[in-house]
Amino acid sequence: MEGLLQISPGLIIWTLVNFSLYLFILAKFGYKPLRVALERREQTIAESLRAAEHARSEAQRLLADAEEQRKRAHAEMVELLRNARQQAERIVTKAAEEGELVKQEKLREAEREIERMIADARAALRGEVAELALQAAQRLLAQQLDSEQHRRLVEQSLAQLERAN
Repeated sequence: MEGLLQISPGLIIWTLVNFSLYLFILAKFGYKPLRVALERREQTIAESLRAAEHARSEAQRLLADAEEQRKRAHAEMVELLRNARQQAERIVTKAAEEGELVKQEKLREAEREIERMIADARAALRGEVAELALQAAQRLLAQQLDSEQHRRLVEQSLAQLERAN
């Protein structure tokens, strides 16, 4: 067991020489390419970060634009609804006014018809009254009447007139 844990000065020297030689070769031939690769990697990462930041700001701008468009569309929709509501109210008002005009015209027509019917009824009544007066006159001429008969004849004529109406 002792042999495994012994320190050998020659082995240490050769290990140091090999390590120094490896470090020299690595520094001479490997440092520049490694440094260039690391710088390129650093540039690529920086460019990726800039591109990501640009993409993020572009996405935020697009999101703001989309929000603005949504707000404009909402405002347009509200305006369209308000206009449609106003137009519907105007149509309802106009229909009500036209309905009122039609109603007034129908009332005027009905009044004219009633007046015409009243005029016809008056004309018919005048004709009947004239006929009754003629009949009464014929009866009077046909017979000599005293005042009592005359009064009865007038009362009969009036009763006939009332029955006719």
